[in-house]
Amino acid sequence: MNPIRVTGQPRSMSLLLQDVPAFPGATFNAGIPESIGESARPLWFGNLQADWNPPRDGVLTGGAEQAGALKYTVSVTSTEDTVDLRLSLTNLSDRAWDQTIAFNCFSPIGVREVRDHECLRHWVGMQGKLVRLRSQPRKFGPRPAIQLYPVEGAPPWREIGFVRNFDCTPDGVHFEPWMAIESRDGRRTIATVSKPGLFLFQNRAYSCIHCGPTFGPLAPGRTGHGFTRLYLVQQPLKEWYARMRRELPAVRVEP
Repeated sequence: MNPIRVTGQPRSMSLLLQDVPAFPGATFNAGIPESIGESARPLWFGNLQADWNPPRDGVLTGGAEQAGALKYTVSVTSTEDTVDLRLSLTNLSDRAWDQTIAFNCFSPIGVREVRDHECLRHWVGMQGKLVRLRSQPRKFGPRPAIQLYPVEGAPPWREIGFVRNFDCTPDGVHFEPWMAIESRDGRRTIATVSKPGLFLFQNRAYSCIHCGPTFGPLAPGRTGHGFTRLYLVQQPLKEWYARMRRELPAVRVEP
C-alpha cells in the first residue's frame, strides 16, 4: 500500500495530507508549525514563510528562519497510515530560553467522517485509560471554542507562557501527550502524539487537535529537537491506543 501523500504549501507553514488509505478521497490539513519558538513569545503562522524542498527518497523537508530570532527545520516521512514530523529549533536570539514549543495543528475540517465540532468523539488518555474529552472539566476563556490541557509529567500550565496566555486551562487534570478523534462509523481514528509533549489544545470551531512538543531549554545558538506523529488509521480507538503505546517508546526524538 502506498504511503500518505504529503505536500508542503509554498511559502506557508502548512501541509496537505492526501491519498490516505483509511479515508479515500479526503484531504487533511496540518499547520507544521502554527507557532514556534520561546514559549512566552513564539513566532506565529504568517510571520514566518516556510520553504519546502522537493521530496527526496521519500522525505519532505522544509523550514524557515528569522534573523536574530530563530531557525527551524521540519523533516516529514509517511507510511500508509502515519505521518512523522521531526522538528529542530535553533535559538538565534541573545536570550536564553527556559521553555520552547512547536504548536503543531492537525485538522480534519474538510473530512465529514471525522470532524467533530460538538466534541462528542474526541478522546484523551489519563494514566493508561481512555477518557472522552467532553467528560472533562472546561475553563472558558475569551475564545469559548478553545481549550488547553496540561500533559502528564510536563510543568504546571501556569508555568507555560504559551498556555497561560489563552486563559482557558482547567486545574486538576493532566492527560497523556496525545489527542484523538474517532470517526463517525467508529472503525477509524485520527490522532496526534508528541514526544516530549508539553500541552494539548483543541478548537471546536475548526475541529482541530494539537499536541505541542517542546525542545527543552535553549541557550543562544543551541538547537533542540521535537517529534510529532499523526495517525490516520483503519483501526477503532482501542486498537489504535494499544498500538500507539507499543510504538512510541521506541521513537527517537533526535535525528
